[in-house]
Amino acid sequence: MRRTILLGVLLAVLVWSGTSWAMDFDDLFGGDLLIELDPEETVVAPEEALLVQDRVEVGGRYNFSLNASRTIAEGADPSNDFRASLGGQLYLDARPDPNFRAFGKVGINYNVNNKEKPLTAELQELFADFNYGNKVFFRAGKQNVKWGVGYFFSPADIINIGRIDPLNPEAEREGPVALKMHYPRGTNNFYLYTLFDGVTDVQQIAFAPKVEFVAGKTEYSLGGFYQKDDHPRVMATVSSSFGDIGFFGEAVAAWGSDRGFLEPKGPAYEIAEKKGLFLQVTAGGMYRWKDSEGLLDLSGTLQYYFNGEGYKDQEGIKAVRLALLNQGFPPVVNPLKLDSLALLGSGRHYLAGALSWNKMFGSKFSASVFLQANLSDGSGMIHSTLRLPSVSKISPSIGVSTNFGSPGTEFGALGRTVMVFAAITIGDSF
Repeated sequence: MRRTILLGVLLAVLVWSGTSWAMDFDDLFGGDLLIELDPEETVVAPEEALLVQDRVEVGGRYNFSLNASRTIAEGADPSNDFRASLGGQLYLDARPDPNFRAFGKVGINYNVNNKEKPLTAELQELFADFNYGNKVFFRAGKQNVKWGVGYFFSPADIINIGRIDPLNPEAEREGPVALKMHYPRGTNNFYLYTLFDGVTDVQQIAFAPKVEFVAGKTEYSLGGFYQKDDHPRVMATVSSSFGDIGFFGEAVAAWGSDRGFLEPKGPAYEIAEKKGLFLQVTAGGMYRWKDSEGLLDLSGTLQYYFNGEGYKDQEGIKAVRLALLNQGFPPVVNPLKLDSLALLGSGRHYLAGALSWNKMFGSKFSASVFLQANLSDGSGMIHSTLRLPSVSKISPSIGVSTNFGSPGTEFGALGRTVMVFAAITIGDSF
């Protein structure tokens, strides 16, 4: 009887306050509500009894955008473009047991410009969480994973399927189908990922262990990846802060590469595989400054990336790009291997940075500028955006983007272009 009264009081307060299921009961009620039950009646703790109820949460996100642009390119007439996109996400979160959770998320997109197959749906996440004695925690299924600490570049993210888009670094990346085992111990965390994407034989299963530990204000991690007939990798990350400045860094060492590399062969080139050690390193920092009056709210991020799979000499890869643009055969003796040749990320040294001014002079306007550059061949792109005041769920923006670099470079292959655009986005979560 006492337990029934207690649960009734808790449920009534939840409905009245609109709070979520996860809360601190002691902070909400104080100590006066603690009632000592008879030992034979204490089968399930009151807070667990609430969680055991059949509970399914459904939500998602809706997004509709219009984008009109005008592009001015060297040696060509200006061109106009208009695009409409419609999409969103739907998720289902079920927690019928305190020790079990099932979660699924689907991305839905409607391509207005594709008349043959306008509607596409993509499974983004589908996993179950469970644990062993509340000591070892498991997640089984398709899941988003964040290994690296980099913002624009993250070579230490060695198990995700998707990669960071520097223009939209906070977007979700496609994760693997995996069984994750997590053992927390104090401030340290131990992980083991068992990966199953593309596996058709037991011997092809991949393994990726990782450990995280904290020393002072600094967090470190060490991890690795191993799969039969693939290139093993080890990684390390570090993230810390000094005052208002945050620092981060990553390093990855791989034995071998999946890329095809241009090798001189007489007057032409050959696409060949390379063995040996490949190193990738990145480091960067973030800083935000805001004055007392709220007129200047500035934030900036800067990151350098060394790509050990890039070319010291950029001339060969430039020649291939120019030949492809001219619709001719590249100067290679085995053009059938062109699919393995990576035209993007062909430099050794990269730099990316962003500067944002939020609520300019206390107004509802915000501005941002983004730069990405291949320092090896002297090319890059600049993208700037001015976000106008939002009206309800309608967010308008205008901007301009341009590129620089000589013909054949990574960002300047198509010549100098300038694009101005205006966009309207309607969206919200539900």
